[in-house]
Amino acid sequence: MSSKKTFLLLTVFAAILFGGPHLGFQDNLAQGDHGRDLYTFEQVLHGKLIYKDIWWVYGPLMPYYYGLFYLIFGFKITSILLGKFILNILGGVFFYLAAGVLMPASWAFLASYYFLQTQQDFFFTYNHIGALTLTLAVFWLLLRYIDEKKLRLGFWALACCFIIGLIKINFGITALMVTLLGIATSDMTKKKSFYVCGILMVPVLWLALYGFLLKDLTSYEVHQCLAYFGDDQPHHRTPWETIPYYLMQHWLTFDHHWLNLKNLIPPLLRRPSVFLNPLVLWISVVVILNFLTHPIIHGSTVAGFVLSFSKKFNEHRRKFWLAQMILWSFFVLNFHEFVVSGVWYRTFWSMPFGLFFSFLMISTAVAFAPRWLRYTIGGIWIGLLTIWTIIAFVVLKNSCTPDKFLNMPRGQIYVGNEKAWVNTVNTVTAYLNQNLQKDELFFALPYDCLYYYLTARPSPTRQLIFFDHIKIPPQQEISVIRELEKNKVNYILVSNRIASHEIGLGVFGKTYCPLLYQYILQNFRPIYHYGGNWQAEPGWANNHGVIIFKRSLVTKNPEHDSGLRFSDTYVP
Repeated sequence: MSSKKTFLLLTVFAAILFGGPHLGFQDNLAQGDHGRDLYTFEQVLHGKLIYKDIWWVYGPLMPYYYGLFYLIFGFKITSILLGKFILNILGGVFFYLAAGVLMPASWAFLASYYFLQTQQDFFFTYNHIGALTLTLAVFWLLLRYIDEKKLRLGFWALACCFIIGLIKINFGITALMVTLLGIATSDMTKKKSFYVCGILMVPVLWLALYGFLLKDLTSYEVHQCLAYFGDDQPHHRTPWETIPYYLMQHWLTFDHHWLNLKNLIPPLLRRPSVFLNPLVLWISVVVILNFLTHPIIHGSTVAGFVLSFSKKFNEHRRKFWLAQMILWSFFVLNFHEFVVSGVWYRTFWSMPFGLFFSFLMISTAVAFAPRWLRYTIGGIWIGLLTIWTIIAFVVLKNSCTPDKFLNMPRGQIYVGNEKAWVNTVNTVTAYLNQNLQKDELFFALPYDCLYYYLTARPSPTRQLIFFDHIKIPPQQEISVIRELEKNKVNYILVSNRIASHEIGLGVFGKTYCPLLYQYILQNFRPIYHYGGNWQAEPGWANNHGVIIFKRSLVTKNPEHDSGLRFSDTYVP
């Protein structure tokens, strides 16, 4: 077996080793974002259409992908985690294959394992991993094209771009742009059929499919589903703010590792005997290895660029710079969401390419280094990855405690949320299951779709989210009220996120949905409350409290009602 195949199998093994234990654990589960995903994945199996029948903010493909796992493995969160786990493995494989085009197989393996361990997860949705995995596939195909010049690789890249556009349209467009640029610069020969397909067919197919799915929606519903226009997004920043912020965060990371080392050395020199403590020894090794990685990365970057201009590098120069062009095209274009918002997790689309660049420069530099230096640098990375793997297992084991377990049949996983959040979700779900009649629906707001999934009940309304930044007009409020009446909804679940200072959320009844607020106030009364500190800021996946309302037999006049006021902080 060749070394490339051996290290490919090791990459798959590493992905399974590192990701397998997480099949029964999720670091943080949000009642809103994850609840929306879990609920939507089920509803498409019941024949509901994305956008038309269910509010959804991404491309239409991934609900059907994850729905297949529900169909095969049952309606459990572990089924979705399995679907995500498979995509994580594929992401590691494509990263390895791309690295293997430019690096020795051993360094490609180290790079892919490092990617599997350090790539920031899109913690708020199961959707994006599909697009990122296929983006890495496109990257691999373009790097292969530099060497092989086989047009079928370009067509496979276009197919991947099209699918990415059905997961997250803006990143489908960026992948398509890099694909066209990469093929054009790698081979200047005429490829009319390829460019017709890339410039015309792929965009036309996107327009046709999205047009079909969105054709029955109003303009405000389209904006709510595909928030790419004007002020649809709550976060707005200029590049002059976001780029310096990004660079500062990287400098602070480097400075942080130096400070850790600086603070560690003097006490150890004064009392070397503390090394006998296993915990101190463990922490010391981690700090030293973390610090050493940075001079290796930055030193290799400088050395790699210097070498790329030397005579020794002549036969590799064209391939090296074409790869750099494709690499940085992906990095820069995938940076667009962060540049206009300043939201840190939107840098995750670019991070794999920054990481790839680091290992490309290391492998380039060490190729001309003495054997002892190659082994030393390789040993540092192997040591660091081994320690991180052990730490990950220890942390995971300590996180899987009985008070972090979702005990309902559709839960059955451990979560990293605070204990109070878990207790609230378990208790409220049990209450709903005990008090609702068979097939009886309830309404959850402002954004608590998790309870629809956990109780196996569809939402009585198409709209699943009610916040300030969603910009729900009066006619949509009236439509929601009609849906509640049509479906004879007698119970409404309200979480403490109805009043939040977080950007874009607002206060129910005051900054958004005044008609719906009045409707609930006139027709429902609170009967049950559980969890949460209602005087503190509510959390995305923490400080979660719930009030359940039941329909009143007598309609109240809100002007004379002295009961609940949504617009004030309500303490049950």
